[in-house]
Amino acid sequence: MFTNEFDYKYCPILSISPAETTALKELPAKDKQLILPLFPIKSWATANKLSSSLERVRNSLGKENFWIADIDHADLKTRDQSKLREVHQEILTLMDSRNGYRNWYEFIQKEKYLIPCLQLQDLSEFQQQLNNLVSLNRGVVLRLKQVDIQLAVLERITPYLIGTENILIILDLEQITRDAVDTHGTITDLLLTINNLLPNAKLSLSSTSFPDSFGGYYKGCNSIHERALFDRVRLQLPELIYSDRGSARAEKQSGGAGTPPPRIDYACRNEWHFIRRELPSNLNNANSEEEKNTKKKQKKQLYTQIASDIMLQDYWEESLALYSNYLIELTAKGDDYGIDSAQKATAVRINKHLHTQLYYDNITEIQDTDDDWVD
Repeated sequence: MFTNEFDYKYCPILSISPAETTALKELPAKDKQLILPLFPIKSWATANKLSSSLERVRNSLGKENFWIADIDHADLKTRDQSKLREVHQEILTLMDSRNGYRNWYEFIQKEKYLIPCLQLQDLSEFQQQLNNLVSLNRGVVLRLKQVDIQLAVLERITPYLIGTENILIILDLEQITRDAVDTHGTITDLLLTINNLLPNAKLSLSSTSFPDSFGGYYKGCNSIHERALFDRVRLQLPELIYSDRGSARAEKQSGGAGTPPPRIDYACRNEWHFIRRELPSNLNNANSEEEKNTKKKQKKQLYTQIASDIMLQDYWEESLALYSNYLIELTAKGDDYGIDSAQKATAVRINKHLHTQLYYDNITEIQDTDDDWVD
C-alpha cells in the first residue's frame, strides 16, 4: 500500500457523521479511487451495532475502496458513561490493549478493506501490536498528534519502527490558526527528522483551520491555512501527502441552543467563501405549529436567497458538474430537495472541498467529474 506505487493523492481525516459521509458518497467514483480517507471509528447516529458505522462508510466510499481505520477515543470520553450503548461496548473492546491490542488486530483482520492505525495509548504493547498488524500485509498507519510529540511517543517507538516497510506516518496538528503557517520551519524540521529516522515511511501532514464562528458577518471568506502550511512544508518534502479534516473542525461542536442562521459555504482552492442571513429574532424560539411552519418557510426563503447570491459571485464555478453545485442550483430555484438545513449545507461544503483539494495540483482535471450526477 505505502510503497512507490502509492496512487492516492489525498488522505483526509473524516468523521462518521451524516454530513461527511454524504459529501463523500456524492463524489464521482474516480475521485473516491484517489482519496484514502481516515475514519476514527465511533457509533453511527442511534444505531446499537458497530456494524452500522462500518456499513455507513462502505456506502459512502464504495465497498471495495480501502480506508484507514482509527478509534475515536474522544467520542467515548464525552459520552455519559451510564448511557453507553452496545456499540460503545464494542468500541471499548477494541481499545483493550492486552496481547498487543489483539481485539483491534482481529477486528481489522476481518475487514478486508481496512488499513489499521497503530494504537498509542499503551506503549508496553506496541511491539506486539506492530508485529500483528504488519502480518496482515495491508500497510500500517501511525497517526501522531501534538500530544504524542509532547510525550515523546515517537522517540519511544522509533526503535520498533526502524526497518518497517509499508507504513504511513500522519503528523496530525488538529486545529490550527494562521500562526501555524509561520511555524512551518519547525514542522518541516520535525518531518525531516522522521524522514531521516524512517526513510521507508510515507509522510503526510494534516490539520484544519475551519472557524467556529461566523456571527456578525453577512458574507466573507476564510483562508485555508492548512493548505498554506502544507505548501510551505512541501517545498522541502516534495513527496508529502496532503491531509486535512475535509473543511470540518477537529473537535465537533455541540451545536448549542437554537437554530443556526442559514449559511452556505463555497470551498475554493485556498479559501472558504460564505454567505449567511439571520432568521427574524422572533422565530428563534418557535413553539407553536404555526410558528414552526413560519420558521421553516423563512429558512427556505433565506437559503434560496443565499444560493442565488452565491451563484452571482466571481468564485462560483458555473461549469462544475458536482453534487455541491447541483444542490446550490436546486436551492436557488426554491426546490424542495435543495439545502434546507445546516447538515445539508455542511455536506455541500465538504463535497466541494474534497473535490477541490484532490485536484489542487492538477486544476485541468478539476472540471472532469466523469460521472453524471442524477437527481
